[in-house]
Amino acid sequence: MGVGVVGVRRMRLGEQWVASGLLASAQVEAALACQGRWRCRLGEAAVRLGLLAPEQLLITLAQQLQVPFIRREGLERVPAGLMRCVPTRVLARLRVCPLRVEWRDEVRGTVFVATSEPGNLHMLDDMAFATGCAVRPVLALSDDIEDVLRRHGVLHTRPRSLELDSADANVRLRISHDSFAH
Repeated sequence: MGVGVVGVRRMRLGEQWVASGLLASAQVEAALACQGRWRCRLGEAAVRLGLLAPEQLLITLAQQLQVPFIRREGLERVPAGLMRCVPTRVLARLRVCPLRVEWRDEVRGTVFVATSEPGNLHMLDDMAFATGCAVRPVLALSDDIEDVLRRHGVLHTRPRSLELDSADANVRLRISHDSFAH
């Protein structure tokens, strides 16, 4: 009778940080507390608290998810022609960046895409449908992806926040979708 892998579980992210010596248990506990309070991902909480650099988070996430990762410098070298191979509205909606396409045969290729959510199967399926290719995720920081999408004109600059004077505290605003039409 063979030995199976039943009962083997993947190490959780906080456990991985402690096991690798990157963080102490108390630091992981602090990040967990902030995660609940801020309603964000654990890695985001650790970065916000200054416990991890964004790149450290990226490396440990890539190890945990068993996917490759790409740094900002790599994303900055994505050619404009490759960006034009995927409809702009798809890139903007999915917040992904095509990195390269490999053709194994003349029927179907594989597109490698930078994403901050490599486990998002719905997004990967949408990208496969839009490109007609198999999709392989490559982990990247969401801010880095958005910067590249802005540089290539896929996303527009971030809207400025609206600040009201205290004298306007009782003013009611009605905002509709039509208010933002160009």
